[in-house]
Amino acid sequence: MQQPRFTLLLFFAFIFADSSAQVNPWDNVAPADSYVYTDLKTAIKDASRCYRLELSGEEHFKDKKLLAKASGLNGVMAFRMVNNNLATIPASFQNMPALNYFYSSGNPFTAFSDSMGMWSALRFMELSGTNFDTLPKGIYGCGRLESISIASNKDTLKITKEISSLSKTLSEIKIYSTKLDTLPSELLQMTKLKKLVFYKCGLNEIASTLIEMNQLKELWLDSNSISVLPRNITSMQSLTYLSLSGNRIKHIPSTICFMQNLAVLDLRGNPIDPYEIKVAQALLPSCIILF
Repeated sequence: MQQPRFTLLLFFAFIFADSSAQVNPWDNVAPADSYVYTDLKTAIKDASRCYRLELSGEEHFKDKKLLAKASGLNGVMAFRMVNNNLATIPASFQNMPALNYFYSSGNPFTAFSDSMGMWSALRFMELSGTNFDTLPKGIYGCGRLESISIASNKDTLKITKEISSLSKTLSEIKIYSTKLDTLPSELLQMTKLKKLVFYKCGLNEIASTLIEMNQLKELWLDSNSISVLPRNITSMQSLTYLSLSGNRIKHIPSTICFMQNLAVLDLRGNPIDPYEIKVAQALLPSCIILF
């Protein structure tokens, strides 16, 4: 009798392991054990061998002549910028045709140049501490982008209708600690999109646009102000993981029984009567409900 439950626990562990593996593609996109260059002058000197570049601090961007030579770093596959206090990405860094992974933290970017399209191989982008009011259109020129992650944006963030230009490649959008504006209906065109994370984004409801995205496999809406789990959530038949922890949900609709592909339902931190949890577990015997 314990075997089905054990199998589910293994599956649950697999989900977290898989998510963790995707969080840091820095380790996977460049040749194994390739050297991480942390000095711009040395990186430019060894440009033919520079596959990973991490520039921390403002000092790398003070020498304009050296900065101009960065355009020769066309073999870089993974690039991190940390605490450089930049509002824009210097033009000399936009000639990186091999770049697969870009990470920035501590740079209050306000916009991206259309020249970002020169990052033609970019698949993963992770940004923290930005100052966008809309998701920059420059991103839409990166035609192979699979994953966008934005954390702690300082302004309310609007995702514009142009997001549909990435409909053939984008598989996940992750936004953390950032207030979101209205979601565009063009998200419904994102047929490759399998994972959405809107953590601490000031959401008061599960928008109808999200519910209509029936191709999603994972939906994370933790630490918002959602008070109702709508009955038509069941239209999301592909969902295997639904995380709603830290919200204000009080009731689980009986229609939840139709979500037979759901493997994990996280309801921790919601004011739900424990009896309703038992009923939901009976309706979804193959689902792990966290409460």
